[in-house]
Amino acid sequence: MSPQLRLEILRDAEPNSWVAFSHDETSVVASASSYIEVVQQAEQVGEQDPVLVHIPEEWLPLVL
Repeated sequence: MSPQLRLEILRDAEPNSWVAFSHDETSVVASASSYIEVVQQAEQVGEQDPVLVHIPEEWLPLVL
């Protein structure tokens, strides 16, 4: 999955939700409103080691 596609997926996800990518980050395997739900959904499709991303309530710039 290209970085551009990954960014589009994350930006289009519902605010304050979770997205699970496959362990190799080539596809989205689940999305849900809670951590537990997204882990369960990922396990149901056979993904035992998903990459989990929490979508913020609002996208804000961050300066470090």
